[in-house]
Order: sequence, then structure tokens, then C-alpha cells
Amino acid sequence: MVVTRGSWVTSGALLLVAGTAAADLHDVTAGSGIEVITWSGGPDKSHILESTGNGVIAFDYDGDGDQDLYFVNAFRLSELGRTPEHRSTLYRNEGHWKFVDVSERAGVGATIYGHGGSVGDVDGDGLPDLYVTAFGANRLYRNRGDGTFADVSREAGVADTGWSLGATFFDADGDGDQDLYVANYIEATWDDVLAAERTRRWRGKVSVMDGPRGLPEAANTYYRNRGDGTFEEAMEEAGLGEGGRGYSMGVASFDADGDGDLDLYVANDSTPNRLYRNRGDGTFDELGAESGAAYNADGRAQGSMGVGVGDFDGDGRPDLAVTHFAHDYYTLYRNLDGDFFQDDSFATGVAVATFEPLGWAAVWLDADNDGDLDLFFANGHIYPQVDEEPSLHESYRQLNQLLLNEGGSFRQMTAAAGGGLNVRHSSRGAAGADLDNDGDLDLAISNQDAAPTLLATISDPVHRWVAFDLGRAAGGAAAIGASVTVHAGSRRHLRAVLSGGSYASQNDLRVAIGLGAEAAVDAVAVRWPHDRRQRFLDLPANRIYRLPFPR
Repeated sequence: MVVTRGSWVTSGALLLVAGTAAADLHDVTAGSGIEVITWSGGPDKSHILESTGNGVIAFDYDGDGDQDLYFVNAFRLSELGRTPEHRSTLYRNEGHWKFVDVSERAGVGATIYGHGGSVGDVDGDGLPDLYVTAFGANRLYRNRGDGTFADVSREAGVADTGWSLGATFFDADGDGDQDLYVANYIEATWDDVLAAERTRRWRGKVSVMDGPRGLPEAANTYYRNRGDGTFEEAMEEAGLGEGGRGYSMGVASFDADGDGDLDLYVANDSTPNRLYRNRGDGTFDELGAESGAAYNADGRAQGSMGVGVGDFDGDGRPDLAVTHFAHDYYTLYRNLDGDFFQDDSFATGVAVATFEPLGWAAVWLDADNDGDLDLFFANGHIYPQVDEEPSLHESYRQLNQLLLNEGGSFRQMTAAAGGGLNVRHSSRGAAGADLDNDGDLDLAISNQDAAPTLLATISDPVHRWVAFDLGRAAGGAAAIGASVTVHAGSRRHLRAVLSGGSYASQNDLRVAIGLGAEAAVDAVAVRWPHDRRQRFLDLPANRIYRLPFPR
């Protein structure tokens, strides 16, 4: 164990938080250079493929200390068929809310029917690699370290050719390399998509697309890393086929029980969610129903889309926020003891605030830097036809939401949190990332058939913060699965470095912690993968600390 007192190497000068309100989200899209339209099928959305949208990947691909943004794109569809001229786009962060399209130079501007992805380190070189999910062959881009990527999908053995949405990298078997789990949705072909007709009636009023019920569920995929950057499929061998198939959309890997290895949570649309507990040897037990995290408090499976992991009550155990379909509240599962979860959606105020919208991304962030985690939800309907029937009182384009944590219960702040939340889109993926390095997470949001939304978080200027960048490289990819516990004053804060989550998206791999009025951190405990531990004392606030991987 390493104990350090009073001295530290920071990644830069003191970074001060600016702002005038407790938690404002300002729309800074205009003038940022981010202009890509993220397409998702045709305007009528006749097949469910056209409704699932796109994710956002936040990562420091070039190691310069700034979070860059990758927007996954798909095709437009029309009476003439597919129009695959739209590419996914990587924007390099130039600072001061300016971004430059570097997709062509970086080699990641593929024209595929993309959905989302995640970031990991497949070859152990400390550089963040990029995995992109799609309808059709997925892509794995290995980071060369010079600002460019190599497409190694086929030689690595991870070019899953089904319909993939969420993905997460994690060291499932404790052998020191990162494995990959991919959430697959429905078995379908391009013929199915192009021939689809709107045969269902939504609330007896309008004709809409079919599914997911009645359509064939796809099997998820688990790829075990051989240790050389190539993978082998090991779903059944690892026990991850237990529980059967589901309409899987969201997935998160996290340490549910605090035993040092990473478990899996899979969010399924209209079928029970799954919690796979890691036995510590690379095999898993499916404990979703037993744990209380498969169903809501009424014992119902919900239309689950995205999943966010965060310790909202400060007890040192990660909790879950799961988004769902319209007219069915989003679920907040409180982690009671590492083994059992409780639906506290009504007790915390989340259920009432989220009953009407249709949710996708779930992002935990401390929007006001007061020390506890708040919730951002990206919302948007899947049926454009709801706009045609006023009696439904629904809208295809919806407001996104910010719920402010006030001592363990949540208050709807959407109308009072700045103009950035007054914009209506049919949103899908979202990434929380500190895009200006000021100590709070900003938001990049993907919108259906529209340009993204970029929101700058302006937190309370009185409140302080601390942030940590873990790993052997600036991207921190080697530290996936690490956790940071900060003690400041009378409070304890748990954060973890996680791959994937939200909805088909990747959040900042760095961890940011609001400290409220505390001017310094009393103690920091870092638990790295393979149970390596470090401890640091007396760290000044308002700084980003880069922690090297312990040798």
C-alpha cells in the first residue's frame, strides 16, 4: 500500500468552476463544429430497426487530456431503399468548446448501419480502443497511438454480424486482459426491414411499427480475450447464456457486491433484465430475479433501454438507473447489500417524474458539485405518428430531463436547469464527459435524424471538486474496473471506471467527484483491477490528478 501526504503531480494548473446557478445546462452546440446528422432509417419508422437510434462515445483518443467525441451513424431509408452515404464521425476536442472532424484521418468514418459502442484496451498497450455496434458486422478499431486506428474486427474475431446495441469491455476472468460482452436485440434481415409495414395500433389511435414482442429474440455474445488482442466466443462456457434470450439493449459491467471482480447487468426490452454475478473465475450465475433487479416493484418486466451505474446514496455500493418505454416509470434500483436490489423509484421521486416520457440514456452526474449524484435522462418517442393524434397528448420529440439529488430523493429540474433542456428532439444515446476540464460532467446527446446536442454543465461556483484520470495512458483504458473512494469531511464518495453503459454509449473514463464546501480531500482509496490498492492523503480540491497504474 502506498501512502502519499501533501505532494502530488497534477495534469495541469488549478481548474476553477465558473457559473452563477446551482446547476445549469447550457446548449453550446452552435459554433462548436459538431454538425453531423445522425440518421436512423426513414421518417415513418416502419420497422423497429429505425427507432433504436445511435450512441455517443466520449474518450481521449489522442492522449492530449481532452475528451473527444465519436457519434455513431446509420443510414437513411426511403422508397428507393438504403442510402449509406452517412458516416460515423470522430470530433477532436480543440478546447474552448471547439471540435474538429478528424474521422477520415483517424480511419473511423465507416458507413455502416451503426448504433453505438464502448471503449476498452484490447491489447494491453494502455491506449483506448473503440468498439462500434451495428446492424450487420460490428467494428473493432485498434488505437495505433498516433491519432489513427486500424480496423481489426475480423482478425480479432469480434465482427458480430447480428443486430447489436450495447457493449462493454471488462476483465471477466481476472487474467489481466479485457473481455467483451455484446447485447443483441432482434433477429432480422434487410428484407424484413425494407418490407415492413405499420401493423400495430398504439393506444388504439395510430398505426405504428411492429415489435419487439412477437419478433425473434437475438442471442447475446461474450468474447473472451485470448491475451493477444484476439477473441473467442465463450457465452455458454462462462454461464452467460443462463436465463435465456431477451430483447437486449443496454449492458453495464460493474462490481455489484464489492468483491473486486466485475458483474454484468443486461437491460432487456419487454423481458426480464439479467444480473450475472461473477464467481471470480470467469464464470457467472444469473441472479436477476433473485436479486430483485429483474423486475419492478410490481413484479413486471419493463421495456428497458439504457442503464446507468452510480452510488446515489453514498453507502459505497453501486445502484442502477434503468430507462423504459412511455407510460411506465424509469426504475431506480437501490443496492441494499451487494446481493439484493430494491425498486426505490417511488420512494425517491423518480417514478412520478419519468412516467410519461420514453427513455433511453441514463447518465449519473453531479450537476451541482454538491457531493451526490444527479440523474440525466435522454428521452424520445419511437412512433412519429403520435404527433398526428392530439388526443394522445404525446410527442415524438421530447424534453430530456435532469433530476437533482436532494439527500437521496430527486427533484425534477428540467424547466429550471437552463435553456439546454428546453430543446425538443427524439433523443437516444448520451455520454457524460468533462469536455472543458472544469470538474463537472457535460453532456453530448445523439438525436434521431438530427444534429447532436452539446450541453455545458455550469455547477455552483461555491462548490469544489476533484477528478482522477487512471491508467497507463491519458485515456485510462487500462483501468477499466478500477474504483475510487474519496473521503472528504463526513462524506464518502464511490466512483468507478466503467466501459459502456448509458444507452449504446461511453461516458468519460475519468472519475469526477463534487465536494460541496470541502476545500480538500482527506483520503483517497484506489482499488485497481486484480486488487492492487493505493491510498493518498490530503489532496487539494479543484484539480485533476493523473494516477499511474501501480507496478
